[in-house]
Amino acid sequence: MVSIIKLRLLRLREDYWIYLIMMLMAFGLTVIFGVSFHDYKPAVLIVDENRSSYSENLVTELSYNNTFEFSESSRSDAIVQVREGKVLAAIVIGDGFEIMKLKDDILLLTLKQLLTSTASKMTGGARIADITAEYIVSKQPAADREAVRDAAYRNVMEGWAHRNPISVTSAVADTGAESGYDSLKHSMIGFSLFFSMYTMVFGIGTILYDRQYKTWQRMMITPVSKASVLGGSMIVTYSAGAFQLGILVLAGKFLLGIDWGSSMTGILLVAAAFVFATTSMGLLLSGLVKTQAQLSSITPVLLTSTSMLGGCMWPLDIVNNKILLFLAELTPQKWAIQGMESIASKGMGFEAAVMPALVLVAMGLIFSAAGVRLVKQA
Repeated sequence: MVSIIKLRLLRLREDYWIYLIMMLMAFGLTVIFGVSFHDYKPAVLIVDENRSSYSENLVTELSYNNTFEFSESSRSDAIVQVREGKVLAAIVIGDGFEIMKLKDDILLLTLKQLLTSTASKMTGGARIADITAEYIVSKQPAADREAVRDAAYRNVMEGWAHRNPISVTSAVADTGAESGYDSLKHSMIGFSLFFSMYTMVFGIGTILYDRQYKTWQRMMITPVSKASVLGGSMIVTYSAGAFQLGILVLAGKFLLGIDWGSSMTGILLVAAAFVFATTSMGLLLSGLVKTQAQLSSITPVLLTSTSMLGGCMWPLDIVNNKILLFLAELTPQKWAIQGMESIASKGMGFEAAVMPALVLVAMGLIFSAAGVRLVKQA
């Protein structure tokens, strides 16, 4: 097996530039997507067809929110911009509320909750203002009812802005890491996993190269067994993939300032299990296809589709389709992202890495068992 490892390392030395390009692409796309959307505020249009003091106050209250970028528009312009995807949604204020949208996602759910809470707060303020106006007019009939009501409403809303009627006290555990969704972290994890898979799959795919140029047949007539050939290839590919993924994790930490959370051991455990699962997947693919050209054709389609399903391109929190979520459970990318993000973004510890790592190892064992059987039969 030692001679096979040396042979694979010599071949790896000739293809080092492929690994370098994949690492640069992962890092570059992380910078482009992660940094660009780090302070992203979805644009939302407001169409005020009511033109009342209530609707004006609603627009003012919504503008205080920092999650969305609100701006006023006409209905026709709002329809065009929503249809073209230039804005997240449009809120039409008439006798009630109408939300123009293309699809439902977590941002729209947040927008609906904001709209509901703001309207409830204003309704409560209006009710208090009505009661106050009725009381003052009953004591002083000469008082201007509308002026009293407006003044009472303004005082209530200003009072709520500085002194909320409900006080909520919460305690947050200090894990030494920032918690919550971070687009930069997600992009770093997703693109690192995605691009490292290519080098691992094509790395183990050198078996097909050996078959094409009859190197495999020559090795089979030597005292070296098939198990030694496959084992040596797996070890070298695994080592190269682990090195590549480790470099990307360190680059994220020291070049982009990414906080990987309180358990770097957990991050590395999930990464190691993911490399094993991906290397085993590459062995399975090498057993299913016959030539290097076939592997080159099927790999981009398979890796891109499974990475999209697994959440490398976007968080699975915005996906509502149950079929897609079920298919995501079958991809190694989903489990790797779940384990790494639980530690890096959600403030969890080493325990968050255990289940994803076990699932990835189980996937790797299944892939490798099937791959070894197919390669030996070839």
